[in-house]
Amino acid sequence: MSSPSSARASRRGFTLIELLVVIAIIAILIGLLLPAVQKVREAAARMKCSNNMKQLGIALHSYHDANSGMPPSQPQGYYYGNWYGDPQVRDRDRSCWVGFILPYVEQDNMGRQVQAFLAAPPTHTCFGSFATIHINTLLCPSDANSPKLGTVPGNSQGTHTNYVVAHGSGYATPNNTNGANLDGIFYARSKTRMTDIGDGTSNTVMVSELLVSPDVGSSHDIRGRVWNSIHTGSSFSTIYPPNSTVGDNVQGYCNAIPGAPCGSQSVGNNFALARSRHSNGVNACMADGSVRFITNSITPTTWLWMGSRSGGEVIPSN
Repeated sequence: MSSPSSARASRRGFTLIELLVVIAIIAILIGLLLPAVQKVREAAARMKCSNNMKQLGIALHSYHDANSGMPPSQPQGYYYGNWYGDPQVRDRDRSCWVGFILPYVEQDNMGRQVQAFLAAPPTHTCFGSFATIHINTLLCPSDANSPKLGTVPGNSQGTHTNYVVAHGSGYATPNNTNGANLDGIFYARSKTRMTDIGDGTSNTVMVSELLVSPDVGSSHDIRGRVWNSIHTGSSFSTIYPPNSTVGDNVQGYCNAIPGAPCGSQSVGNNFALARSRHSNGVNACMADGSVRFITNSITPTTWLWMGSRSGGEVIPSN
């Protein structure tokens, strides 16, 4: 019979090789687990984004029912000259469609602040105290650059949004201030009714996503502006498929980032495209309020047709 001291002497710890094998196994398990965790996280973010868009669809429909038409993408014209001296609009209102639906996304207090501000405006809406407040319903959790205040030294632009409305299947040119050249649901001073959507509400896209670009140096990016909106910053075109490599042409205020390149920035032929950080596509809210995931591989012609409200095209059922 061995003594306790001899039993203790016979025990030994892990050898170096055994320890390295254990560490390697743990590393392999972590390597297998991380992609699964990332997939679950992205699935949750995409679901949250889809839910946000559903809420916006409900809000837009509620506004339509209360006002006999959809809100405009902007209350003023496309270009700077239409912000000033136009008796049809309030000079200092640089907001986009978001300002109209605040009461329908549980932002009644902000809506009242905006109306009080516009009743006796000391300056433009982008400098109002409400302009720096982020609205979670307007932010996609998959975009690491969102939320963003969009300010550069001495030049506040207010908060941005990841969601934009469809102005149609073509370019937005600044020389046409009433939007007559656009075939989508939303454009400057528009008031589109459901009965105007001749292609069918389930076939016409109403809202989709874009990526927010951080400001660089003294420049700023207009895509997604809420309170200082130029038309192609608050709307998008279906002229190219989602997440296209074609750069956005948004009138010179564009900072290229991966996934959101900038085009020529010419004065005419302006457009921004639907973009997201979701894998292989974007969320889109149709005019009937349903939310669909549109893949990058959608037929370009089908996506183009989905942007027009009454073009007479026949959209494939799938």
